[in-house]
Amino acid sequence: MNFKEDVLPKLTQGVVKFSENKYVRVICYGMMAIMPISLVGSLAMIIAGLPFIPAPMREVCTLGAQIASNLITVYAVIALAAVMAKECKQDTITSVIMAIACFFILTPIRSFEKIQAIEVSYLGSKGMFVGIIVALLSIRLYAFLMDKRIFIRMPEAVPRGIAKSFEAIVPAFILLISALILNTLFQLTPFGNMHDVVYTFLQRPLQNLGSSIWSAALLMLLSELLWFFGIHGSLVTSSILNALFATQAYANLEAVAAGAKPEFVLNMFFMESFKGPRALALATLLVIYCRSQRLKAVGRVALFPSIFGITEPMKFGIPMVLNPWLLVPMTFSAVISILIAWVATLIGFLPIISLNVSRQIPPVIQGFMVAGWRGAAIQILQYVVIVLLYIPFLRQVDRIDIAAESVNKPVEAGA
Repeated sequence: MNFKEDVLPKLTQGVVKFSENKYVRVICYGMMAIMPISLVGSLAMIIAGLPFIPAPMREVCTLGAQIASNLITVYAVIALAAVMAKECKQDTITSVIMAIACFFILTPIRSFEKIQAIEVSYLGSKGMFVGIIVALLSIRLYAFLMDKRIFIRMPEAVPRGIAKSFEAIVPAFILLISALILNTLFQLTPFGNMHDVVYTFLQRPLQNLGSSIWSAALLMLLSELLWFFGIHGSLVTSSILNALFATQAYANLEAVAAGAKPEFVLNMFFMESFKGPRALALATLLVIYCRSQRLKAVGRVALFPSIFGITEPMKFGIPMVLNPWLLVPMTFSAVISILIAWVATLIGFLPIISLNVSRQIPPVIQGFMVAGWRGAAIQILQYVVIVLLYIPFLRQVDRIDIAAESVNKPVEAGA
């Protein structure tokens, strides 16, 4: 059996089919859409934590962080509904309104003397899974009703804008009545609402799975292993990573915004910040360590993008894709980096990460922003370890290239 001709096409087809699944794609791009709000909230917390910030400005920044974190599920419902509407070819604004209405129907309202209010916890990280489920299913049902033309048909003479409003009435009625019936059924359970049922039987078990370093390491390994076969591993695994680690990240941000201590060591912000400066480490080696002129040229092209975590020039320029000599460092560098940061957190050197700092920010600066000088120190340590991991394997690739250059022969990937 030929791997490249028999196994690889089937493997690629299966992974691509999973990554192109409608619901996986919606979760992936929907969760990516709410990242800017968490970045702003994290930036507000960083500013609020500076010792020289005046008290009024600290209060404003803290409020900004709370608005970002305590309402994160509302933003997720909006983003997911908008992406789902696009996938189902439905009107975006109407779809978002439907999803938000269904979500609030299924969210319990508490009475406090003469005041009725929704608990903030249900709008933050605790309600994330309900938000995802409601956004996906409500828009799917709405699209089904519209596709089956279960709506009021207006005469052709009626302007299209007005006709669209009338067309949404019947689907909206069915959606909202369904949500009300569902909410009533959940109220009959010992839990009293959908949020607590989902949190108990789905979200909490997934959070427990997300608390395992082995699940984190496995997903890091899988992401880079898929890149070895030329498949964008981050896109494939991002929906799984979000399911396992996003709620912990937003729970930590909520805790810090409320003046409490974060509790989840493993979370999405941690994973994004401490996967290691792999791109920069490899690009530096290509320029400084390698003697092959071709590899040096690839390194010079890739050096500047690598500062911002962009690896594609090296993945396809060296190439790293389908190159057996680089399989080990390519797949294990992220795993080792996560393990270093995890151990550093367990022993108390690195604080529990509760801030979202863009992974496009250069290493060391990013580490400092997310965890002070300790975060910068860990990223420097990761850089050194990644360099040492790559050297013995890159040496062989360099030798092959030098030999080919000496006889002016083209080099095949993985030769």
